[in-house]
Amino acid sequence: MSELSPAKLIEKIVRAKVKLENSKMIHRNSCPIESDPEGYAPCSCGASKTNSAIDAAIRELNID
Repeated sequence: MSELSPAKLIEKIVRAKVKLENSKMIHRNSCPIESDPEGYAPCSCGASKTNSAIDAAIRELNID
């Protein structure tokens, strides 16, 4: 594998972040979060768990 230049590495990170953002799930109609977003009922459709993992991966890709 060839060595990546800093510019190419940043480009790959940005592309990965965009793909991750576009992979986020929306809550299904039957999910308590969808019917009562202010309530305390937990997500039952898996969107919150998936989106939390995606957010964690995006945070790891941040270059600050």
